[in-house]
Amino acid sequence: MRPTMPVEIVLFTADRRIHGFIPLADDRLSDMLNSVPRVVMRGSEVHDLLEDGPPHLVDSVIPIGAIVAVLATGRRGIETRRRRTHIERVKVGIVRYVITGSLHVPAGMSVDVRSTDPAKILAGRDLLVPFTDATITYDHGSQTLTEPSETILINRTLATWMEIDDGGGNDGDLLADRPKVYHAAMAKDFTGAP
Repeated sequence: MRPTMPVEIVLFTADRRIHGFIPLADDRLSDMLNSVPRVVMRGSEVHDLLEDGPPHLVDSVIPIGAIVAVLATGRRGIETRRRRTHIERVKVGIVRYVITGSLHVPAGMSVDVRSTDPAKILAGRDLLVPFTDATITYDHGSQTLTEPSETILINRTLATWMEIDDGGGNDGDLLADRPKVYHAAMAKDFTGAP
């Protein structure tokens, strides 16, 4: 068995930004994340995006389905294993985030990227789909932040809209039209209702 190497990642859930390291047990982060049920990050830095408080250092276990996006660094896998693609610059809305980047469409695949339905455009793809040369824009407390990344993996099942990126406009302006996200519902009912 070959040794694993730690890779730095930033995970976004509906209301958290989680920064830390995980062992890379595959050639590509996307392949590894698409093949496991959850991610375990020891000593991760967790930011609550709904409040302006300081981050917390905790061990985090994140189910893959709860991941909205992953900012990845490092190489994009083994060059000889890459498939031919054509690139489309797109914007996608997921929960509280706007992600802009290059979507790699496999050669020979007919996809109407003019559609605004991500379920049609991303059909048949893995759960976490890579966008390259990408940015993620989101609200953190009272601020609008944009983070660039060489690769951002997006959860295609959580995407609500998609459009061609014509290079104009500000992704922060698109956030105003998004529904507000609150913390996940508690499993226990504290209302005292029968």
